[in-house]
Amino acid sequence: MRRRIVSRGAQHGASLVELMIGLTIGLVVVGAVLVVYLGARSAYRSGDSLARVQEGGRFAIGFIAQEVRMGGFMGCRARNLSIAEGSLTNSTSPVVTYAGPLDAVRGFEDGVGWVNPTLATATPIARAAGDVLTIRRAGGATVGIASNLDTVGRAVTVRHNGIRLANGDIAVLGNCQGALLFRVTNHPSPTAYGNFPTVLELKSSGAGPAGVEGNDTTVPLPPIFTVGSRAEVMRFTETTFFIGQNPTGRRGLYRFAAGAIEELVEDVEDMDIVYGVDTTLPDLDGVVDEYRPADAITDWGRVVSVRISLLVVGAENNVTTNVQTYAFRDTDGDGLPDLQTAPDRRLRHVYSTTISLRNRVL
Repeated sequence: MRRRIVSRGAQHGASLVELMIGLTIGLVVVGAVLVVYLGARSAYRSGDSLARVQEGGRFAIGFIAQEVRMGGFMGCRARNLSIAEGSLTNSTSPVVTYAGPLDAVRGFEDGVGWVNPTLATATPIARAAGDVLTIRRAGGATVGIASNLDTVGRAVTVRHNGIRLANGDIAVLGNCQGALLFRVTNHPSPTAYGNFPTVLELKSSGAGPAGVEGNDTTVPLPPIFTVGSRAEVMRFTETTFFIGQNPTGRRGLYRFAAGAIEELVEDVEDMDIVYGVDTTLPDLDGVVDEYRPADAITDWGRVVSVRISLLVVGAENNVTTNVQTYAFRDTDGDGLPDLQTAPDRRLRHVYSTTISLRNRVL
């Protein structure tokens, strides 16, 4: 009987040791799996954040660059347009500031001097950080004219209104001889592309919500826009880019144009812009001599390129192992971006590009 009891005790002891060994091995395996899982999860979060930052940065830079390249475009004679020389007529009233391609770009250092737009149909988006850039140009689809410009009745008939010009829109009528900037004062109906003659009036009033906007009738209209002159009508736009804060409290790149405001790219934290200035005297040679911030420019007609830097951040925190540092914005005037320290552990990357104003460079 004793032998049987001892034998059972030995068996119980062996089973307990085996159980402990099994538990230990199980814990080691579970721990190893957990380490692999956490490492894979961290790598996935880091890779996903990097992909989003890269996608957002490339899109934001590309979008602004496309607009800047077209700055000052007004059709066939874009580079040589000038109110002073008489090749550009600006009849808008209240006047839209534009005197030719030398008036195509305006910058506001850290937003100083820029008035945040107020919208009747949307909540205003306040500037949250960084510089502000405004580009003026004509663009989009064009439509030829079906009749000569009526300088007495102040109207022109276009072949169709497929470009959807509406009451209050700013438009450009231009050819290789000159251009006319005017405000549409009637209510032209949109049409399909084709033969759908549509009258665009450019009278003294009738545009805008109250109908008080229009054109300055004391400005003589040029008689050069005839059917045989290949004159075309395009939409004129003034586009402003700035960093705003969206309703969720996150910063993003915003665009304001045609009375509407929209967020282009989320998680763009800051924007820094410097301008390539042609200082050659007395005449411009189209070559950048130095780069300056907006508050150091006295003659915007000498700006021939724009260098833009965007600070793009990842959406998730605690992605980087250590606090990140990056070079962004020259605050000490040495011409080089200064080293900045991130306030959190979100992934950050600076995207920079330099864009020439095609309608400025000779």
